[in-house]
Amino acid sequence: MDRCRRGDHTPYRVMYHEERRKLRISRQAAARIPLVSLRSSMRRARLENRPRIPHSLKDFDKVLRSRRYRRLSRTMDGKDNVYAGRAGSAADKTISLIFVTRRMRRYMRKVKRIFCDGTFSPVPRGMKAYQVWTISTIREHHVVPLVRVLMRRRTRKAYEAALEKIQALVPQFKPQHIFADYESGEQKALANAFPDADCSGCLFHYAKSVGGKSKKLGMTKKIKDSPHVRRVVRSFCALPLLPQSYIIRGYNSLLKTATKKRVAATILPLANYWQTQWLNKVHLLSVSGCEDRTTNGSECDNRMFQDAVRQARPNCWDFMDGVLEMEDCTHQDIAVMEALRRPSRIRSTAAVSNDSKIQALTRQLEEGLISVRGFLKTASYTIVGAFNRGLNGKKKKKNV
Repeated sequence: MDRCRRGDHTPYRVMYHEERRKLRISRQAAARIPLVSLRSSMRRARLENRPRIPHSLKDFDKVLRSRRYRRLSRTMDGKDNVYAGRAGSAADKTISLIFVTRRMRRYMRKVKRIFCDGTFSPVPRGMKAYQVWTISTIREHHVVPLVRVLMRRRTRKAYEAALEKIQALVPQFKPQHIFADYESGEQKALANAFPDADCSGCLFHYAKSVGGKSKKLGMTKKIKDSPHVRRVVRSFCALPLLPQSYIIRGYNSLLKTATKKRVAATILPLANYWQTQWLNKVHLLSVSGCEDRTTNGSECDNRMFQDAVRQARPNCWDFMDGVLEMEDCTHQDIAVMEALRRPSRIRSTAAVSNDSKIQALTRQLEEGLISVRGFLKTASYTIVGAFNRGLNGKKKKKNV
């Protein structure tokens, strides 16, 4: 109970077994006081030194800024504070809370490549907040979350307010390449905040969207039954792997292939969707030449953050525990990398092989050794997993 009152962030189960082992009592004696009988008391003890749960971002901000409760956002090593203040206004619903330590702000000055992604499950319940938006980077193929933003809404104005606050906190933060989802408000806000940066979308989300649209258009059976339909639809997913100046040419080559193979009537609805949804985003589509082509690193961080808060839609204090735990792990990972060691597993053989294949195809295309159509046909196999996710959903079905 004393550990809970002191604000120990250790999970109840781990804490219980640690203390049980320290006491060196028999299992029979410990069985008389199981964890389930102590959990409620441990929770009450942990909440004794915490204020009443706030029910708006404005109230949450007041609690975190108050001198009395500054310890709630103090890092686990006690050397920094994770809460950096409020952005936007509650009146126009652009309010956001910014979580980034001073030491991370110093690190951000040298970051040149960022990934932006939002997640919904860790958002504190009853808070009138919409998403947790995370800006991260990749170092040695390891994701490093930089800033977390708890947002009231995800409008362009809300993103702009959050980015304005982040730039005020770190004026030297000037990324050169930005990867984000194709959300219009987010992309426009990022382009305005960092006009000199190159902005790209996420290949995984694009291919998944094409697969999902194919399913909605009722093409699933024809994709599985017809190799020509399957090849053309898969090639649509590979369009972002082309250099930007080749993408329209690639789209036209797919229409010609569909006509030649007599499947144009089947492909036409998907082609119309592509023209409506993606033609005006060609400047964001191309990931050719990029070291990273997706925001999957951000998705990985989202999963780890969800594990850290330990439940979907937690209360605000469990949310804070998750923020603090992830900050501590990230700070340690940076220390490991600066010691020239690897904090995570090496990349899979498949990922390395795909990179080599795409690089070789791009060189051959630019040297005129293969056609755009040949590039798309071969490159489409490297993104088939994301396409199948969109076509089949989360259930594991036979790949196409």
